[in-house]
Amino acid sequence: MRGTGSAYCVDQNLSPTKQNKVLTDGVTLLTQTLFYEIEAYYNGRLSYPVNYENCCYVAAQLWGAESGEFDNPAVMPLVEKLANVEGLRALIAEDRARLFKETENCIRDVVWGMLSRKPKDVGYLKWLADMAHHEDVQPIDFVTLNHDTVLEQALRSHSVDFCDGFGEAVNGVRFWQPDRLEAAHRARLIKLHGSIDWFFFKSESKVGIPKSHDPFLTDPRPELLVGTFNKMLEYTRGIFADVHCQFHRTLCQTDYLICCGYGFGDKGINTKISEWINVDTRRRLTVVHPDPCQLLDSSRGAIANHWRSWKEQGKLLLVEKRVEQVSWHDIKCELKG
Repeated sequence: MRGTGSAYCVDQNLSPTKQNKVLTDGVTLLTQTLFYEIEAYYNGRLSYPVNYENCCYVAAQLWGAESGEFDNPAVMPLVEKLANVEGLRALIAEDRARLFKETENCIRDVVWGMLSRKPKDVGYLKWLADMAHHEDVQPIDFVTLNHDTVLEQALRSHSVDFCDGFGEAVNGVRFWQPDRLEAAHRARLIKLHGSIDWFFFKSESKVGIPKSHDPFLTDPRPELLVGTFNKMLEYTRGIFADVHCQFHRTLCQTDYLICCGYGFGDKGINTKISEWINVDTRRRLTVVHPDPCQLLDSSRGAIANHWRSWKEQGKLLLVEKRVEQVSWHDIKCELKG
């Protein structure tokens, strides 16, 4: 339900205004309709189910075209089709740009809420800490596409001192200071798609991690990139330009990349990885996954088209285990060959 602060949340005790209930009902119906349309388009083309990322991408396209932010005449037939859906007709006629934007906001807020739950256990990520503590390992960068703070919790619980690009707390807020990432650190954390605890402070015109979130001081929702191909449009904006620049520098400085939990579905990230591994014969990509064949089937072209040749050249190394079962010893043995 859309609350008075404009953010959506799951709250059984929430008493929404009549206007917010009408808007929420419209957003829910539009989301369901978009899932139906997307599933019909992808019928037999995807090896995994349509998910919220696909839906958010289409909602973002609809809003971009309607608002004039991104010209896209190809979506107009879909807009006309949606205008004939019972329950959406009046809302689309009144302000369809707002309906499309609110649908995108709702999906992002649900993601935010779902990922804010405290994990029961982070011990399964101990191998990352073991790698960071190992004396033979050079300074290490942890690069994640996840929005949650599980990785941070795991590193702290295993006494890994890392830099995340945010400064010391001032009045309860750690503000973004990208220059900190350029200094020498034993470990750095780079979050390419934002985080559930990153908020844009209007008075400071910068992103910070507050000790407690105050919607009167910040934007109502955190800095998250949700969707599929629309994410790449955000990689050059604000804090995301900084973290992606750091990611580029990181790749240029290493010959070893370990991927775990990544499905190779982000075209922008895939392009970076493909360019990185192809430019130097010494570079090695180690993939941790229990079923590499399934991973290959769901990977996009920039990775899938090179998978077999990289493996034949010894550039692609596989650790066929679940993240809960893998150890730093497994990774180290694979790297040593």
